[in-house]
Amino acid sequence: MNYKILIIKIGSMGDVLRTTSTLKGLKEKYNKSKIYWLISGKNKEIIIHNPFVDKILIYSKSSINAILKEKFDLVISLEDSAVLCRVAYKIKAKKLIGSFQNAKGILCYTEDLNDYFDMSLISKYGKKTSDQLKISNKKTYQDIIAKALGVKKRLPLIHLDNENYLYAEKFAKTHQLAKHTVIGLNTGAGSKWQQKKWSEIKTATLAKALAKQSGIKVVLFGGPGASLRNKRIIKYAENSIIDTGCYNNFSNFAALINLCAILVTSDSLALHAGTALKKYVIALFGPTSSSEIDLFGRGEKIVPKIPCLCCYKNICKKKPNCMDSISVDNVLKFIKRAISLPSTYNCVPK
Repeated sequence: MNYKILIIKIGSMGDVLRTTSTLKGLKEKYNKSKIYWLISGKNKEIIIHNPFVDKILIYSKSSINAILKEKFDLVISLEDSAVLCRVAYKIKAKKLIGSFQNAKGILCYTEDLNDYFDMSLISKYGKKTSDQLKISNKKTYQDIIAKALGVKKRLPLIHLDNENYLYAEKFAKTHQLAKHTVIGLNTGAGSKWQQKKWSEIKTATLAKALAKQSGIKVVLFGGPGASLRNKRIIKYAENSIIDTGCYNNFSNFAALINLCAILVTSDSLALHAGTALKKYVIALFGPTSSSEIDLFGRGEKIVPKIPCLCCYKNICKKKPNCMDSISVDNVLKFIKRAISLPSTYNCVPK
C-alpha cells in the first residue's frame, strides 16, 4: 500500500522550487510513497514535469474539499496563511509536520520546524524576536527542511523537456553563443521585495565591462515586471547585452539560464533556478537573508558590510542603501575568479 504524502506549498515560485530539494529524499525514506502537492495554478509549472510528484492539486475550493475527503500518512505544511493553516488542521493525517491552526484558532507549528517558523509571520515569539532570529540565523532553508523531514539535503529540481532545450538552442544559434563563456545577469526583483534590485546603471556598466572581454557573451534575464527596467538597462549598456525577454514561461526561462556558465543575480527565482541547474551563481544580497540561501558550493554571495542587513524592508530611504553598496568592481572581481575555475563552468551551448 502506498504511503501518501501531501506537501502544502503554494508559492512563491522561488520557495516552491527550493522545496523540490526534499522530493527525492522523501521517496527514498518512504518506499512506495505517493507524493501529492497542493500548489497555486501560476506556480504549477515548477513541478509539472517532476518525476517525484505523483499528483498536482491546484489550489481551489474544490481541491481543498477533495483533500479533506482523503487520508494521508504525512502532511508537510509550509505556508503561514490562516486559510492554509486551517486546511492543514482539518486534513486526516497520521502525522503533520509544519504549520496548522489549533482548536483555539491560533496559528501554530510543530516542533520539527521550529527553526523555520520561529522566523516567520506566525512565530510564537512575535515579530520583533522573529526578525532578530532571521538576522542571526546561519542555517539554509534546505538544511532546516531536510533535518525536519529526516531526509538527505539535495539540489532543487528542474526538469526540462526537448521543447525547452530546442528553444534555448535556437536562441543560442541566433545570438552566436557557441564557444563563448555566457554570463547571465538577473538583477531585478519581484513586486514583493523591490529593495532586492541592483542598480540599472551598475548592471549596464557591468555588462559593458564584460562585453569588452574576448570570448564572453552577456545575456539579460527578467520576469514580466522587469520589462521596462530591462529596456533601460539595454539602452544604458549600449547594446553590449543580449535580451532573453521578460515573458518566457518558467521552463523556457530555466532553459535559457542553462546556457550560462555564470549567473549574477539578486535573491530571486533566477538564483534558485541557476543553483538547480548547477550554474556558478554570484548572488547579490541586501534586505534578505544570505544565510538562508544554499548555493551548494557552486558560487559566491556578495553581502555588503552594513549594520542593517536582512531588514526585509521593501522601501529604504538610506543613501546609499545596502544594494547600492555593492560595487561593479567587486562583482567583476568575483566573475573573474569564477572564469578562472575549471572549464566545467564554461558552458558551450549544444
